[in-house]
Amino acid sequence: MDENIEQTEDIADRAEDEIKAKVMIGRDEVLKQEIFPRVRRNTGFILTGQKGIGKTEVLKWAYQHYDNEKLYISCNDTYGDVVKGIAKKQGIVLSKKSLSQLEKEILKGKKIALFVDDFEVLKPKLAVLLTAWNGWNTLFISGVEPFREEAKKIIWGKNKVKIHPIAIEKRVEFANHIRECIGTIIPADVIATDSKGIPGRGWAIAKGEYVREDKESVEGEEVNIAWVMMFLVVAAMFTRFIAMGMGEKDLYIIGGVFVALGFIFKMAIREAQGR
Repeated sequence: MDENIEQTEDIADRAEDEIKAKVMIGRDEVLKQEIFPRVRRNTGFILTGQKGIGKTEVLKWAYQHYDNEKLYISCNDTYGDVVKGIAKKQGIVLSKKSLSQLEKEILKGKKIALFVDDFEVLKPKLAVLLTAWNGWNTLFISGVEPFREEAKKIIWGKNKVKIHPIAIEKRVEFANHIRECIGTIIPADVIATDSKGIPGRGWAIAKGEYVREDKESVEGEEVNIAWVMMFLVVAAMFTRFIAMGMGEKDLYIIGGVFVALGFIFKMAIREAQGR
């Protein structure tokens, strides 16, 4: 039996304050070069990047600067909420209509650009609707990769814009902005350093909340030891082969010890990074 669409939350009437982006510090380049030109041309895109990096704020900024008919939704919204929100934006009368009736009507209604957040939790039913919607409307999407299999038809051919950490030279300015907003006693340099340019982490630190260290390293700040480890292991194995050829038992043993230590060191590094 179809659910009663009138029992769902009205996302079409979300307060604009809920969709208003925060002050965008350190995002001038991506907004000017990547986001605004596509918003102006009504060209959809996909915002990607690690959790807390600021994708939602960039998507909200894009929503604010889009001049045509639009609706901001989250994949955390119920399917009924989304259908009702679209229908209301299109001017469709909702009274006494089933969900399936509204589904058919919105796909024949006027064009509306959808700004879709939290794409990583896209559910199969909404995926079907967005796939159909994508055929004749514009979608602006934000989410954490990898996406579901059902999302591939929706994102195919769309420009992908990866949101990076705030540049080092802008982090203190961002930290001072956070301090002004919430009146925290946490020093700006602590917020700037410990946040590693990730806005969500910066706000959490300023509020004194526990900040979980994500396994995903911050781009540009990670140290890649793969090549060093490979060189050491290859050198140790090469030493063993030479020792075998020369009949040097002691050198052979030393080479074996270094191979073992190399693997132990590698496992220790992986364990430390996973904490």
